[in-house]
Amino acid sequence: MIRLAIIFILISLSLTGFSQSVDSVKKKDLVDIIFGSKREAQLNQQRSAKKVYFSILPASVNAAGGGRAVITAVNAAFYLGNPATTYLSNVYIIPVTDFSMRYGLYVKPTIWSSNNRWNFIGDYRVAYFPQYTWGLGGNSPTWDRTLINSDYFRIYQHALRKIADYLFVGPGIAIDNYYNIKETEIENTGHLDEYKIPNTGSSYTAGMMFTIAFDSRKNQLNPKQGGYVLTTLRVNSPIFGSNYNQQSLFIDGRKYLAVRRDNILGFRAFYWTVLKGDTPYLDLPSVAWAPASGIASRGIQTGRYRSNAMLYAEVEQRFELSANGLFGGVVFVNTTSVSEFSSQQFKYWHGAAGVGLRLKFNKYSDANLALDLGFSDNFWSAWINLGEMF
Repeated sequence: MIRLAIIFILISLSLTGFSQSVDSVKKKDLVDIIFGSKREAQLNQQRSAKKVYFSILPASVNAAGGGRAVITAVNAAFYLGNPATTYLSNVYIIPVTDFSMRYGLYVKPTIWSSNNRWNFIGDYRVAYFPQYTWGLGGNSPTWDRTLINSDYFRIYQHALRKIADYLFVGPGIAIDNYYNIKETEIENTGHLDEYKIPNTGSSYTAGMMFTIAFDSRKNQLNPKQGGYVLTTLRVNSPIFGSNYNQQSLFIDGRKYLAVRRDNILGFRAFYWTVLKGDTPYLDLPSVAWAPASGIASRGIQTGRYRSNAMLYAEVEQRFELSANGLFGGVVFVNTTSVSEFSSQQFKYWHGAAGVGLRLKFNKYSDANLALDLGFSDNFWSAWINLGEMF
């Protein structure tokens, strides 16, 4: 995997020659290509005057448990204040279905009030969500796989107040409700039966979140400078209706460096851990379930590793392939580790790497259509997304 990482980095460096951005070259996006040069001036005038920039993406991805999931992602991006002093707000609406065994609706708003006085971050989900699981720890065997079916309901809402330049603090609420839980495809003993904490067909956790955030990114859809650090303490308690008394901590850090104009080096790392208390099996730290924006662990299967603590790190290089900004590409490497459940020691690390293409979907919100291919030992995955993965 280390050799693969070196190869991808060398490829990315060799491609930087394609990203010669010239100020005199007009920026283009998919709308310009569809409608052609004859209507370009008129369309640009109309689009630049709009207050809300829409991007719509029909796509299909692999679904856990087999089949395909059809996704039509709608993103609305807008400013609630002077763009010079206010970050770009955006709302994702993502219906999901494979017309048989998986369906749901995700809504993910990130709202910035005028002059960034308030930042409201939400994550709302209603879904029937089958997912594979391999048990606990960083060395779980590939063959020991079962399928957990459940209905799922989530409400996460942060309300962060600006207290200094780029610094925000505030409370939030968090609710995770899994119900109609049933484990299938069991060859020996089910992982839910082996787990100490009972999941009697359902699990309900509810509590408060206390967050400190540093955010100097002007556009979260496509960050090109600045950094981001999010620290969230979650306290689940029967006071809030939770069936479990538990605390967890999540720390997420990201940094973006401009190597050249529109040639960005992005770094991300996070730590997610249970501090104390009883945690339902499906709420444990696990691959692709981190309570944060963005997509992590590309190339590693969702839920592949699970335990009471998780570490993750990633580096990605983003570059333009055309001077007008229409086409771009990325290369990335990442590594994931979950703790041994009894000790919270990190003994096993799992690497992945990949490449991706970018198509400018909306040059006014700077939203890209992202198509990525990631792979690790004995697994590969494809991702389609509106906006960057982190």
